[in-house]
Amino acid sequence: MEAKGAAFVPIAVLATAGDQLLKLHATSTVSVGAREPLIGNVLSVTHVPSMGGAFGFFGSWLPDAQLVGFATLALCAATVILFMDRGLAPGERGTAAGLGAMLGGIAGHAIDRLRYGSGLDIIHLGPAESNAVPDFSLADVAIVLGLVTLIVELLATELATRAAERPRR
Repeated sequence: MEAKGAAFVPIAVLATAGDQLLKLHATSTVSVGAREPLIGNVLSVTHVPSMGGAFGFFGSWLPDAQLVGFATLALCAATVILFMDRGLAPGERGTAAGLGAMLGGIAGHAIDRLRYGSGLDIIHLGPAESNAVPDFSLADVAIVLGLVTLIVELLATELATRAAERPRR
């Protein structure tokens, strides 16, 4: 397996499997809508179906239309990610890892829609009775970390290119 594949595939699989295993645990141990403190007032396990996407995207659509909408978005995003990964140079492991994390998160959300008919949030930060921070899932974390990795890689590459172009004194 080439270097970028050694980052892309395992991270995508790990993100998807980790997300689904945590959701399996949450759905079997926590009642719908409940929060069970895990680490004091810092972290709770929750079981909250999420009909819409981020910022309520597709939230007012009928369930079947939501499924079609989210499936279409997931397929488009996965296709773009796979084409981007395919175009990477063999040594671009950081970018491949970021793309793999994003693909794993997208796959986790797609599986939720097929299994539960909605998204599923299972992680709550802060006191269990507080709603200051929205609930989220490991799939959300994977997508965000993947995006942050891509931004850091882009900035590092740009800075290295600019440094190489500067005249030496």
